[in-house]
Amino acid sequence: MKRGAVITILFLLFIAYVSFSLIWTGSKYECEVCVKYQDSESCQIVRGAEKNDAIMQGVSTACGAVARGMTESIECQRTPPIKMECKNL
Repeated sequence: MKRGAVITILFLLFIAYVSFSLIWTGSKYECEVCVKYQDSESCQIVRGAEKNDAIMQGVSTACGAVARGMTESIECQRTPPIKMECKNL
């Protein structure tokens, strides 16, 4: 087998291992986060390895549904969520 083929196979095996590891050990929390921005509400359920990361991801995702453009998205993310419930998985 050529050297390039061996390197490619090893690289793909490494990527598969990392992906598999992240999938099985990545989500420890599930949070439902709701935001209200300019008379619109959006709720999202997200999972994450850390509780704060899951909350931030939920706020960001929920704001993406109610905000138009980057400026509104940033403003929305600065407002406190109207609902935030997290549980351990």
